[in-house]
Amino acid sequence: MPKPWGGGHLDQIAGHTGEGHIGEYVLFSDMRQFPVMAENSRGRRLVADVWRDLFPGSAGVPFMLKVLSTAEPISLQNHPSDQDLQKLGLTGNGKFECWTILDAGADARMYLGLKQGEDISVLRTLDADAQPMRHFNEYVPQRGEIVELFPGLVHSTVGRLLFYEIQQTSDYTFRIYDFGRGRDLHLDAAIECLHEQTPAISKVPEALETSAFKLRYHPAENLSGIKPVNDTFSVFTWFGCAAEFICDGQSFSLAWGDSVLVFGGIQCSVEKKEGTADHGLPLIDMLFEAYA
Repeated sequence: MPKPWGGGHLDQIAGHTGEGHIGEYVLFSDMRQFPVMAENSRGRRLVADVWRDLFPGSAGVPFMLKVLSTAEPISLQNHPSDQDLQKLGLTGNGKFECWTILDAGADARMYLGLKQGEDISVLRTLDADAQPMRHFNEYVPQRGEIVELFPGLVHSTVGRLLFYEIQQTSDYTFRIYDFGRGRDLHLDAAIECLHEQTPAISKVPEALETSAFKLRYHPAENLSGIKPVNDTFSVFTWFGCAAEFICDGQSFSLAWGDSVLVFGGIQCSVEKKEGTADHGLPLIDMLFEAYA
């Protein structure tokens, strides 16, 4: 999807030739506004339909997977928790999200949380502030970092960034400051949902364990005989050069950003092909496994 802050990293693989640049590239979702297709030997179907057939009693896929590409600032924003939604009289899920940094330009910065001692009232006056981001904790992102953005944590980025995002299945974003773009703000809701203002930052291949979802990172030397951590389902995503994903007697060609949904804890493997990629994206010989 094109975004006002889109970075252009993803335009080629998304086949985008229109105005603006792709900012969000949805890899896996069952939300109708993000109609991701799943393909196997029996054809192509919506992920939502596949999931409903396999898990008829479930509330749906518990998480979404995306890649985000930025060059311009992302709006300063936060997201509600499940409990916040109840308090606000809204339906659905809250939005806890985590980023894995795939690439970061020298100009890239993350603003994560109000600085200690700052009063929340500053959130209402940022449009009139000559230096609005001085009120927030500044971080220099590094490739391979894992950033946990707890519900309520105010956050933004500036500069050129590419990151993989796992989040609860939700489309709630409360915009606080939009860098003069003129889009609607949601100050009352955002302030109502303020919570912990300190992120958790770790580094791959350390596993990510949260109450909403989990991630494992399988390094290049361990890509044969991979046993999914979850016996129910896992979603594997590849950011390397061309490869084959082999599972249960089936083989699928993998390109950068492709994801494979595996059910039942079936063992699988990845075989890399010879050759180079021409899309200019960072090549990461590591298989990402998302599950809940």
